[in-house]
Amino acid sequence: MLLALSIISLLIGPMLLGWLPYNRRIDNFLFAFVLLSVGGILLTDVIPALWSHIGLAMIPMVLLGFFGPGLIEMSFHKAADKAHGFAMLLGVLGLLAHSLIDGAGVVTTQDNEMLPYAVILHRLVVGFSLWWLVQPLWGNKRTLIVFLLMSIVTILGYYIGEQELIGLHNPYVDYFQALVVGTLLHVIIHRPHVDDHGHVHDHHHGDGHQHHKHGFVIAHKGYFIVGACVGLILLYTLHHIHF
Repeated sequence: MLLALSIISLLIGPMLLGWLPYNRRIDNFLFAFVLLSVGGILLTDVIPALWSHIGLAMIPMVLLGFFGPGLIEMSFHKAADKAHGFAMLLGVLGLLAHSLIDGAGVVTTQDNEMLPYAVILHRLVVGFSLWWLVQPLWGNKRTLIVFLLMSIVTILGYYIGEQELIGLHNPYVDYFQALVVGTLLHVIIHRPHVDDHGHVHDHHHGDGHQHHKHGFVIAHKGYFIVGACVGLILLYTLHHIHF
């Protein structure tokens, strides 16, 4: 039952976003929601755990993940899309690896009986965030394949946890997770934005005279504020049931 709920929770985001109108108002809401919820999880949960495991070695890996694609884009404008695409791919691979841990967390309750429910709520955020970040660049079919893979990996993680075959944590995994933290923050901030007509604008694409902005494009502050509030409430709820 808990395994099924964890997969359903992951898929709620894409289903809802498929019904919502694709415009800048919704984009501003989701930008704030993803920034506060995912950014909050990374800063208050993932980074402290990595710090306890690998200490100062975490910092250069996070910085490399965050600034690496941007430095490539600044140095080689023609490689901008490739650099951003690589950051996105690395982030997706990191989320796939994290799905393995989520699947194990759903069945692992000896330390915290509420942990499975925290995992399920956390995956609700992941589903919204992943679709919002990936779909504009990769399209529906490729993004749905990513969700299918995440569901399969979650089931595998559940089996690993059920058989008590954990042992997923080692320094190499921690270094990789630190790199992924940086890349996730990068793709959130540098994600292509949507204009008021529902058109997606990527990095430096333009007509030769105009360059479309990306990242922090806030045209509807009310929607942004509401998204931030929802993200903070969800983040607070997640930590309240986790600990």
